[in-house]
Amino acid sequence: MDFLFYCRDKPNVGALLERNVEAHWSFMDGYADRLLVRGPTLSDDGDEHTGSLHIVRLDSAAETETFAYDEPFYRAGAYGQITIQRWQDRLGRPIADFKPASDDPLFPALGPGTPDLTKLHNRCAASGWTKALDATGWTGFAAIIQAPSRDIVTTLLTYTPAAEIRRWRVGGRP
Repeated sequence: MDFLFYCRDKPNVGALLERNVEAHWSFMDGYADRLLVRGPTLSDDGDEHTGSLHIVRLDSAAETETFAYDEPFYRAGAYGQITIQRWQDRLGRPIADFKPASDDPLFPALGPGTPDLTKLHNRCAASGWTKALDATGWTGFAAIIQAPSRDIVTTLLTYTPAAEIRRWRVGGRP
């Protein structure tokens, strides 16, 4: 089963993250073969860490507790909120196979509904449907879209103005 984890930082946690980054990477190394998507969300200028977005394959919904709450950034108190949802890929290819069309940044967009994002296929590094862990039907979407700015992503997603959009980059050890 695939799960999406969207973590939002508390304010002013930069120093806390720096102190715990090696522990975070070591924790993530334990999931390396199951991480489908991994990386931090960023401020609009790309300079400040604002959270993280991970999509990981786990054996059960019960394993989400360990992944979310044993993670070192969470344990250190960096996250103000964690959203955990089931994930269903709609692209049919891993993010590693995404061929960027330019040097434009990536932006995850998460929102309600299950829109057809096929028109954005060339811009999507990842795209899928989401639902709560206990839900029976797909109720939302998440996509990582390459675009010049957050405003352009908002324009591309005109049918879902409630989408949350952040800047993002692929994560992992440098």
